[in-house]
Amino acid sequence: MEGLASGKGSAKPHAILRAMMLSLRSRERLVPLLFFFLVFVLTVASSLAVARAETGRSTSGSGERLIQEFHVTAADLGIPATSPPRIESPAAVLISMETGRVLYEHNAHKRMRMASTTKIMTAVLVLEKMDLDTRVTVSAKAAATYEPKYWVRQGDVFTVDELLYALLLRSANSAAVALAEACSGSVEAFVQEMNRKAADLGMADTHFTNPHGLDDDAHYSTAADMAVLGRHAMQDKRFRRYVATRSHELGLPGRGPLLLTNTNKLLHDYPWVIGVKTGLTPKAEQCLVAAGARGGVEVLSVILGQPVSDLCFEESKRLLEYGFGQCRDVVLLGEGAVLGEVSVPYHSDGLVKLVTSEQIALQAQGGDQVDVTIAADKALSLPVVAGQVCGQVEVKVNDETLKTVALVADKSFTAPTLRTRLEYGLTRLGRWISGIF
Repeated sequence: MEGLASGKGSAKPHAILRAMMLSLRSRERLVPLLFFFLVFVLTVASSLAVARAETGRSTSGSGERLIQEFHVTAADLGIPATSPPRIESPAAVLISMETGRVLYEHNAHKRMRMASTTKIMTAVLVLEKMDLDTRVTVSAKAAATYEPKYWVRQGDVFTVDELLYALLLRSANSAAVALAEACSGSVEAFVQEMNRKAADLGMADTHFTNPHGLDDDAHYSTAADMAVLGRHAMQDKRFRRYVATRSHELGLPGRGPLLLTNTNKLLHDYPWVIGVKTGLTPKAEQCLVAAGARGGVEVLSVILGQPVSDLCFEESKRLLEYGFGQCRDVVLLGEGAVLGEVSVPYHSDGLVKLVTSEQIALQAQGGDQVDVTIAADKALSLPVVAGQVCGQVEVKVNDETLKTVALVADKSFTAPTLRTRLEYGLTRLGRWISGIF
């Protein structure tokens, strides 16, 4: 960045004028005085002309921008590129919860059955539309819905909150039907809302026919789509609370308590697992959407169609651990970081520092190329206001713009007056004369 250069010496304008007035008393110095007076007038005039030109510059005019570029690799940020784990499951994907970026994928866009991971969507819609304290009466249809072990009866009354615990921990199919009917009036109407929501989320390869995930040829999704759904659901703190609960006691009307134990084995074995939902049917086989958090990094994995239940959980764990090693939160620049200085007209030592308007942070992963481009104005017009945008910092990861942050002025300078213009001209004259002598 450029600033106004400082001249030699420290002569002040009023001292120069006083010397000139005293010299009038000596006729023999009249000629040199006139010479210096002429130089003074010309200097002031030229200074004002230059300053006026500077004042008229556009802060974003062509040719008045300074651009600098920096390139950093993930290795420079301390993130080694490592090989992903071997995955035998028919379909799998791993994403960053923060950015949604894919860290690993295998047949991620293949349409497959997703079993009870369907209930993630059921919970999303119920949380969007219903109050948790609303009381729901179990219908005959809900009570008759297939369960590995029946636990409700027609006419039982539960709150939405209680049914969500049953839905997301025990994976209760009857709870899914009861919630669907209470939310939309019928299962059919609720399914239509499920498909609309899927379309809104961009789940182009997903189609729902029921709220529970029991086998149906027209009921399918992909690992990639379920990752989108899981990430969306985990943005709701209430949903997070349910899927992170290991066990919950539910009171059955007239029959005492029922202990609901979360079917997600990873949640019981690893403290860093934070959810989300299992699925298992004869045709879909073992499915799992899992999420974990470690060292400030959150990742989410999806596995569909694994014939061996234990292997599904093991491969999910491997993917999550791989994700922790591949992702790292990095602060490139803090808020208020000084990236340059810009000169302002009519101020001999007027320099505005250009600072970042906010912190520049990102989540990088192994193999990433991070490019930082700084573009800023070379000169500013008056007035300058603290916080005024004078440039920007653009951050790209693998040629994709991730963030753009403004560069702003750190202080203000008022518009010039006649006095400040004269003082500016006299100061420049004084420095010029000091340079001669």
